[in-house]
Amino acid sequence: MLIAIWRQKTHKMFQKHIFLFATFLLMCAVISNTLISIYITQPSVADPNALAESIILSKKVQATFDYAFSITIGAFIVVATTPEITTRRDFLRYMGNEFPNSYVFYTFIMALAVVAIYISPEQIDLSRYPLVTIQFEPYFLFINGVAVATLTLYAPYRFITHMRRTNAGPDVRRDTYLIIAGISGFAIGELLFEIILPNYGVDLRAPGFVAEMALIGLIAFATREKSFLQELIVPMAEEQSATKPTYDLERGRTYAILERDGARSLEIFRDMVTHGAQGLCISRRSPKTIMADYGLEKTPILWLSRVATEKNSVRPSPPEKVALAIEHFIDVGENAVVLLDGFEYLIAHNDFSSVLALLHDLNEIVALHEAILLVPMDPSAFQEREFALIRREVQLLGPLTAEAEELEDITA
Repeated sequence: MLIAIWRQKTHKMFQKHIFLFATFLLMCAVISNTLISIYITQPSVADPNALAESIILSKKVQATFDYAFSITIGAFIVVATTPEITTRRDFLRYMGNEFPNSYVFYTFIMALAVVAIYISPEQIDLSRYPLVTIQFEPYFLFINGVAVATLTLYAPYRFITHMRRTNAGPDVRRDTYLIIAGISGFAIGELLFEIILPNYGVDLRAPGFVAEMALIGLIAFATREKSFLQELIVPMAEEQSATKPTYDLERGRTYAILERDGARSLEIFRDMVTHGAQGLCISRRSPKTIMADYGLEKTPILWLSRVATEKNSVRPSPPEKVALAIEHFIDVGENAVVLLDGFEYLIAHNDFSSVLALLHDLNEIVALHEAILLVPMDPSAFQEREFALIRREVQLLGPLTAEAEELEDITA
């Protein structure tokens, strides 16, 4: 499981590393419990004190790792449902800016349960060995019950709230519910098989262990490559500029910018996302290049490419894939602005009529949601009839450069 998680390809590396560390802690709990269990079979039953101490040690070590796993999986939940957290530094900044928050309370409950493990006395009955009965103090049962209930409620609360905010699709919802089932089921299983049943002299730890590993497998499956929450395009605002915006475009419109390289469109896009708009950029340029050249740090950027395998890429064919990405973003974003750089590329990999139909649909979506769509294009790449059909759907921006004036003359 550790190797499978490590080999996953994802741009959400911090999220992956937290889940990897949580799984590592779980493996430590399994290994330590197995080694101690082997050790406690060595003492003779005639020495009940040594046997009882070994059983208690086994329980405490496993429980410590289990709650360390719970704290770490809680951090995974926070990172997975908070789009602005992409690095450890972001996580620390979030914890400082949002203090106190739900994760602080969650961690406090888990830490309290760990303390209860070490200060609470246990009564062990070995009279029917190998059947072992472990009696726990009432307050110990109460604290651990509260800890399990906290974890069981915390995961659905964070994930379902995030899904509603991002208007998640069916695949993401399915994976989210698998994660919730895995986390909640594991917590309930630990309480049942390690505390409640031993309290009544019932030993089902072996089948319980198999069930718990299967539940952890659900989490690993749901966070597989190109799946859980990664396909969501989450609107995020850039750092706002103190200067006045250079461009003031009317919302609810699609604008065609006449140019050959897309530079002016990116300048307009950057100006808007640094003055209150939430933007989505779909471009033939690689996201890393755009981020470096235009200083975009949080704006989602999709690479329009037929061969790119990165998660933040979208294939040009069929054009419905591009339409779905834009529609989802506009639906959940505030003051949304979308840059579709690669109109000619879409036509090259589809027929003109299907791309024109895409433009029709996007034009209506933009108008309904009061968004803005920027489409850079070179009119010399189209036939006269094709460009005439495009012009009926868009509003041309006035030329600002010699190149734009030349292109404007071509359309006349």
